[in-house]
Amino acid sequence: MQMNEFFHTTDRLGLFSKNYLAKMGWHHSINGIPHNNDGLVPWITYPAFRQLKRIVKPDFQVFEFGCGASSIWWAANVANVISVEHDAAWAARVAAEKPHNLTLVVREMDTALDPKHAKALEPFFAANPELPLSPDRLHNIMHGLLSREFMAYAAELMRYPAGTFDVIAVDGMARSLTAWLAGQYVKSGGFVLFDNSDRWQYNAGFRALAAQGFRRIDYYGPGPVNVIEWCTSIFAKSLDPFCNATESPHGDNDLGW
Repeated sequence: MQMNEFFHTTDRLGLFSKNYLAKMGWHHSINGIPHNNDGLVPWITYPAFRQLKRIVKPDFQVFEFGCGASSIWWAANVANVISVEHDAAWAARVAAEKPHNLTLVVREMDTALDPKHAKALEPFFAANPELPLSPDRLHNIMHGLLSREFMAYAAELMRYPAGTFDVIAVDGMARSLTAWLAGQYVKSGGFVLFDNSDRWQYNAGFRALAAQGFRRIDYYGPGPVNVIEWCTSIFAKSLDPFCNATESPHGDNDLGW
C-alpha cells in the first residue's frame, strides 16, 4: 500500500467514525453501558433501534424478558413497562434509576412455579424443541439457553391477559421458551422484539414464532458497546406496526434541500 493510500484509508475510517458512529452515539458506550448522545438506549443493533423509534407509540404497553438500559428507554417512550429479571443484584441497580411507569420483577433460577403455569408451559417441552446447551453452565445461563430452570421467569408474562402488551422483548433467560410464550401473549397487531437473533441456538424460538404465524424482519448491523455486527429481529403477524412509518424524515442523506 502506498503512503497516500494509507492516509486516504485512515481519513475514510475517521469520517466513518465521525459521520456514523458519532451520530449514533457509539462513543458514549465505550464504558460498556449502552448510551447514545441523548442517554440510555436498548442494547440492540442501530438499524433495529432506528426502526423502533419510528413505530413505537406513547400509549404502548411493553413487557421485557431481561431488564437494563432498555427498560429506562422504554419507560421514557411508552406508557408502561414490565420487566422480569433473573439477577436480583442487577435489578437493584436498574431500580435505582426506575421511573414511575417501570415495574421490575425478580424471578431467579429455579424459583417455585405455580402448578397451573407449569401445566400451561408443558406443551413447549412436549414438542421436543431443539434446546442446545454448551458444557459450560454459566455460559448457558448468560446466553439464555436454559429453559426448565427459568419456567417461573417465563411464566411472569402469564400473570397478564393475552393481548395486554403491544411489544414483548425477548432478551434474557430461556429465550426459546419465552419467544414461544411471547407469540401467544402479544397483542394482535403488536410485535415481538428478539435480540441476538443471528444465533442458531435460539432456532426453537424462531420456529415457534413462525408456527404461530409471525414473520421475521432482520436488522443486521453494529450497535452500542459492541465492536461486531449482530442481528436484532422484529417478529410480526401483520404490517400494522409499520403503517405510520412510510414517509422518510429529513436527514443527513437526503438531496440537501
